[in-house]
Amino acid sequence: MIGWLASPLVLAADAKPEPLIDGQAASNIAVMLAGRVTGSHDFAVPGINFDPAAREWVIQIDASLDSQTTKHFVARVNESTALACLEAPPATDCVAKEDLHSLVASIRQKTDALALARKHPAPDLKQLAEVILRYQVNADRPRNTAAPKTRYFVSIPSPDTGGQVDLPPENLADLRKDHIEAFPGSTWTQGAANGSMAIRFAVGLPVRRQDGNYDVAYSYYCGPLCAGWYTAVMAHDASGWHVLSSVMSAVS
Repeated sequence: MIGWLASPLVLAADAKPEPLIDGQAASNIAVMLAGRVTGSHDFAVPGINFDPAAREWVIQIDASLDSQTTKHFVARVNESTALACLEAPPATDCVAKEDLHSLVASIRQKTDALALARKHPAPDLKQLAEVILRYQVNADRPRNTAAPKTRYFVSIPSPDTGGQVDLPPENLADLRKDHIEAFPGSTWTQGAANGSMAIRFAVGLPVRRQDGNYDVAYSYYCGPLCAGWYTAVMAHDASGWHVLSSVMSAVS
């Protein structure tokens, strides 16, 4: 099976036109089509490229049929037509197809919702980050009090820049009062010190849901094989933010 190393949560604006479907999703579509044709579960992706003019991902994919046989394919995942096509070179006909209209519509809806969240940000993002971190610490805190301590380096979204900024000192101090070792996100460095693990903890912009609550992406990162990505459903009322539920999206 192919693997994909995700990066930490970063909500930064980029000057280049970005694909609507990300590389991970495009690769997953290519693997699905190649698996449908070959029945294989062993794939390699030697090349992947996005053509912004055609709005199309072109993915080279090799499927291992047995210990001595590998079949080469080219998958084209087109955002404009919302269609995916798997070719078996040198032929250019599609040996497998997939309709992506529902996927593209869903991604566009999420993209538009995020743009609206940046234009009209939810209230009190500092308290939001505090609430999410407290929730996650309570979920992760081991019963064994002799376990290594964790230091959290916390970043919150900046609607003005689209990037991340440090959680302010007063919020960090509030967290420390409850024995949560919290520090500015920008001071994080990878590695452990004195038996204490350093985790970069980043919170995304709240995106309004149709039910009036918010979807909030957040993540932790302490190294390439030490990371997790989550989405929390949160409510905001007169007393502040509340986590209603949280699910893990990916782990590394």
